[in-house]
Amino acid sequence: MSTRSQRSHLTDSEAWRVVGRLEGGQTQAEVAQAIGVSQSVISKIWNRFLGTGSAVRRPGQGRRRATTSNEDRYLVLTARKHRNRNATLLQQHLRSAPRFQLRLSETGSIV
Repeated sequence: MSTRSQRSHLTDSEAWRVVGRLEGGQTQAEVAQAIGVSQSVISKIWNRFLGTGSAVRRPGQGRRRATTSNEDRYLVLTARKHRNRNATLLQQHLRSAPRFQLRLSETGSIV
């Protein structure tokens, strides 16, 4: 298999194949070359397997959203309606909108 040109995660089956090869006695470098990824990818999969007993990635939580989908929609509509306003003016407009006063005080920011 050729080297991966774009950064992407191995599929679950590929990760389990890595674990199987390592348990079969191959070195991390040999497995990396056979699969076409760097040795650090193999090391991370192996350490995940040793720590959790699973080679499968858990979905990340990511950063918490500061705005809801309704607020995002409102921002887009306002930006389209007032095309001459820059981001600072749009932010001031959003802060003055009564429907967002409570939420903004809870989160501390809109972005």
